[in-house]
Amino acid sequence: MTENTRTDDGDKAVRDRRPSLIAWQVRDGKEDASYWDRVGVAWQNRDGGFTVQLHAVPLSGRIVLKKPETRS
Repeated sequence: MTENTRTDDGDKAVRDRRPSLIAWQVRDGKEDASYWDRVGVAWQNRDGGFTVQLHAVPLSGRIVLKKPETRS
């Protein structure tokens, strides 16, 4: 789910597209703790909009979008 493949202009080469944003459900816990559950991803479109792919929808309806952490 973290990667999407696309063929460019009929070229047989396929490149990976990493998501622009990660969708999270944030739940309140005890004593100022919070639980972050990953519920999907989003890719930025050429027109500046986003395509969002969710694998879960929080009952609260609240989704937080954050940039992915960089890998070292």
